[in-house]
Amino acid sequence: MTLLAHPYALARIGRGMLAALALGALACGVAAGPAFAQAAAARAPDVPYEPTPHTVVAQILQLGAVREGDVVYDLGCGDGRIVIAAVKEKGARGVCVDIDPQRIREARANAASAGVLERIRFLEQDLFATDIAEATVVVLFLWPEVNLKLRPKLWRELRPGTRVISYVHDMADWAPQQTQTVQGRYGERELYLWTIAAPQVK
Repeated sequence: MTLLAHPYALARIGRGMLAALALGALACGVAAGPAFAQAAAARAPDVPYEPTPHTVVAQILQLGAVREGDVVYDLGCGDGRIVIAAVKEKGARGVCVDIDPQRIREARANAASAGVLERIRFLEQDLFATDIAEATVVVLFLWPEVNLKLRPKLWRELRPGTRVISYVHDMADWAPQQTQTVQGRYGERELYLWTIAAPQVK
């Protein structure tokens, strides 16, 4: 029988019990508050999730000349497959960045299955707020307008020599150093490679 089921049940609870219940409820509210605030603050992803075909992943690593000692950032990492391949096959270290917690959970689980969990950091973050200065390779599979919005951050934060690779979409008037046609999920697509040469002013 619940307390509310009996008309006199509440009267039998002492003041101490009522105080304890009140404090417990307050504590739960305080503990839950930041979580609710954080969930409310999270925005929708910039692009819908679409996994990069595994064959294209291999071509991304080849075009970017990914090697041991590189730090590969995937901005919008999805299930983590590009970073995981870079770490497992090329000996790099990696950082998976995605605003969607489900994608980060998947990436972490996939990295654990691949045995490379300890060599990858997982950041549930807005890619526009992520510190990317450590990167030596940055991989993008975004939309054209998102690429353009991100471009000043790449110029501002990345060191000379850092490679930037975009699958499908270019960077408008920022001419790529190299392009490569690959077979995507829906036909032929392009890979674009840029190398940060010097600080940009735009």
